Amino acid sequence: MESTASRVTDSRKAVVERLKSLHTGEESIYTGCVINCGGGHCVHRVRRKNGKITAIEPDDHYNPGVAREDNVATDTDFIKNRLQLRGCPMAWVFHKLIAAPDRILHPLKRKEGTRRGEGQYEPISWEEALDLVAGKMKEIVQKYGPYSITTPYQPSPHLERLFGLWGAGIEGWGWCSRDAGRLAVHLMTGVPGWSRREGGSNDMADVLMNAKMIVLWGLEPTIVHFGPGHQLAYFIKMARERGVPVICIEPRYTVAAEVLADQWIPIKPGTDTAMMLAVTYVLITEGLYDQEFVEKFVDLDGFDEWKAYILGETDGTPKTPEWAEKICAVPAETIRGFTRLYASKKPTWLWVGYGPYRKSRGENMVRAAMALQAVIGYWGVPGGSVPDNMGMHPKPAAMQPYGEIPQRMVPKMYRSHKWAQMVLLLEKVQKGEMSVEEYKRVIGWRAPERAGTASQEVSASGGGYTRTLTWDAPPDLTLPNPKMLFGGGTWLHNTRTVINAADATSDHIKAMERMEFNVWVHSHMSPALYWADVILPIADQSLEDSRIYGSGYGGFANLTFVPGVVEPPGEARPAHWIYSELARRVGIGEQYNQYYKGCGEGNDWKSAWKEAWETYLQGQYDRISKDLHRRGMEAPPWEGFRKTGLINVQEFYDQPYHGYREQIQEGKPFKTRSGKIEIFSYVIGDETERGKLHVDDYGQLIDNLPNDWRDLPPIPAYQPMYRGMEHADIKRFPLFMLSCYPRYRNHTTFWNVPWLRGDCYRHAIWMNVADAKARGIKDGELARVFNDKGTGVIPAYVTSRLMPGVVVIHHGGNYEPDKEGVDWGCTPNNFLTDPESPVTPGQVTNLVQVGRYEGPVPSDRATG
Repeated sequence: MESTASRVTDSRKAVVERLKSLHTGEESIYTGCVINCGGGHCVHRVRRKNGKITAIEPDDHYNPGVAREDNVATDTDFIKNRLQLRGCPMAWVFHKLIAAPDRILHPLKRKEGTRRGEGQYEPISWEEALDLVAGKMKEIVQKYGPYSITTPYQPSPHLERLFGLWGAGIEGWGWCSRDAGRLAVHLMTGVPGWSRREGGSNDMADVLMNAKMIVLWGLEPTIVHFGPGHQLAYFIKMARERGVPVICIEPRYTVAAEVLADQWIPIKPGTDTAMMLAVTYVLITEGLYDQEFVEKFVDLDGFDEWKAYILGETDGTPKTPEWAEKICAVPAETIRGFTRLYASKKPTWLWVGYGPYRKSRGENMVRAAMALQAVIGYWGVPGGSVPDNMGMHPKPAAMQPYGEIPQRMVPKMYRSHKWAQMVLLLEKVQKGEMSVEEYKRVIGWRAPERAGTASQEVSASGGGYTRTLTWDAPPDLTLPNPKMLFGGGTWLHNTRTVINAADATSDHIKAMERMEFNVWVHSHMSPALYWADVILPIADQSLEDSRIYGSGYGGFANLTFVPGVVEPPGEARPAHWIYSELARRVGIGEQYNQYYKGCGEGNDWKSAWKEAWETYLQGQYDRISKDLHRRGMEAPPWEGFRKTGLINVQEFYDQPYHGYREQIQEGKPFKTRSGKIEIFSYVIGDETERGKLHVDDYGQLIDNLPNDWRDLPPIPAYQPMYRGMEHADIKRFPLFMLSCYPRYRNHTTFWNVPWLRGDCYRHAIWMNVADAKARGIKDGELARVFNDKGTGVIPAYVTSRLMPGVVVIHHGGNYEPDKEGVDWGCTPNNFLTDPESPVTPGQVTNLVQVGRYEGPVPSDRATG
């Protein structure tokens, strides 16, 4: 009689054989990952069969078959990053995303007789779509002038170059991610905030080997993707296993606090600057700061100004731990204990996440963090940090423009997040209800008032370059006259301005309604696109298009090849082709793209484009190879790179990267007025500079500083945030909403993939137990969230993992309104607004009220 064990063995064999048969005839292809996560260093092994993706698997360039690589890796391996470049959880279902049923397969035009917002479209040909869009561009500029075509958040490098060459169109400036940090870096060190060749902090191999303590201040490295997947968290975990203490400071008890940290210090959101000032107070009064470092590397006039403020000599309020406790809710005893430990653990790697300074007054927080590390002497030394831009060894730019680089500066008349306010507030100006000066302050005007020139660091795809800008500023430089919106920025899946811009969804919709013509470039249909008159479908940038890629966000350094694993569905086409065709139709085709001459008589767009694009990519790789050779590095042949998909630049270095090594260890002066680290900004401290386009003493454009910085102080100071937990509106809206990044999507991308919803992830509002109980809300029940900007309905997650008075709605919920405008996707952007603060930070928090939802649940609305 057959035994049970025998039957089990036979069953297992049958299952294995069946699984093997599924993979018969497959081929494996390496591809880099391209998505707006801040990492972009991942490599995927994609299985393809009959032109379709069957699976996406982890990278195996190093240590194939080894799960716990630190069991076999040496310190040299860590320096050279000889580790598998594994993806995050989203990577393994990327092919599900591109096959989602809401994929846009054809160019679409809003049906005649329908209204914007109804989502009624009909397919049209590419010829008709492109002719219509280009015709509208020319018509609107002729009728309303050169400042009539605008872009929302995110700014588009494609359109900025097209506008610059064409001589018409305006763009917003800045991103959401780390613009407050970019500004801080430029003001304090003279390194342009967009530079990818200077500055930065130390890389992760240095942290692993040399840091004596790690402080994660508002950083969740198990979610944030610096480097491949969660490799940042992996290095921190290894450091802790080597005995390095880890402290986590933030309002939530995160996964990082649970699995990486030795101590969690909860803090009221928006009050981080107060605690940092109190830490500096203890360092100064107890003689714990590095006086020798300060005298040698810090501008002493600026330090003395900041010191006087901290000691209360200028305002009568010493920034003691007791003073900070009343603001940030961290006990004074904890602040003193942290400070003494921080001063004794030389050096400490302190890192600030983007969340703490993506708030009103965020410029103060990141400048305070950088100044704190400076006065303790932890800049530019092994194991230390400059807590803004994670550095890496230099590498060539991955892709530079395929046509002329315009020297004309496209007017940046508004902060990109303020696009809707730029449109809506014009009426107040025209009616005399708002002055032109106040209008410019509110929208973040950053345009010249006189002719001039400056050098500018420009972000290219995975790299960067410097250009010399010139601009004319006639006395009659007019205000914007927005009549056409062109949406579809750098990161194509993510570009849904009603969800991604740091401003109210309702205001963006009102502004879009005022446009004569709206066009959107996107890959997936959703209600966020329903205000477009024409929608142009694009190929996925990760799996359906080809490019050389190398993220500019640091910590690790590599270049990857993205071959375009499968053909795009329907009539979706590459973004670069779309903009190249539009450039041809407005008369600047060869200037915009010197490689592409159009389809020719046969109208075979695909072969014409692929030939041109391949020529361009090979030319870029030749430039990259020569650049590496000049640095003493040898790149593989073009075909070899296409096959392996990876150049690990760290292989060419024998030591970790130290940001600002030249200044601190070799004595090179900083590119500042004093030649040192400047805690006091001489630009912001000079009232004669207010209202101008700001260029530093080295002729570099200060990208992230608007002409008028409102009440931003020249030193890092504590200013209560607009609609923070100390604001008067707390009486109307008593809960402070954070919009943290989720684990299972990037912005809105992957919202529509069932594999990352349901049991895997529940889109819910996090509420403290006490706050939920006071409102009669139980875990899993629907909650109504509202303030004066919008209303949404969302399930509640009742937890003790965050402070009372704080709620969390994760960023990127899809906009899914019902007939009354109540959002059942509950994007937190519904609730955003800030008309008072300086505009550089992406202001993604606000006050809300939450109540139990008692109404009916529409059958067609997702509730989680």
